[in-house]
Amino acid sequence: MQKILFLCLVGLLVLFNFQLQYGHGGYKDDNKVKQQILTTFKINADLKDRNNMMILKISGLKGSDDSLEARSRNELNLIKANEILVLLPGNDVNIKFKSQ
Repeated sequence: MQKILFLCLVGLLVLFNFQLQYGHGGYKDDNKVKQQILTTFKINADLKDRNNMMILKISGLKGSDDSLEARSRNELNLIKANEILVLLPGNDVNIKFKSQ
């Protein structure tokens, strides 16, 4: 009788250990969730950096008509051959480019 009771208790202990390791909310699931959280934090940090760069670009374009003109001329290829467009230091955004 004691052997059967001992085997039942050992069996329950093994079952609980298996549930703790591989069951829903166990160690394996916990590690997966932690890895997903770290990945999400990294993606969010990259997106925040991109958003900050966009905010800087937008504020630079709002601040000065010259920088807006320079950027639009550059992006739309509205620069004549051999023309050099230079923004002076007094402007908010320093965009310098040369066409050749």
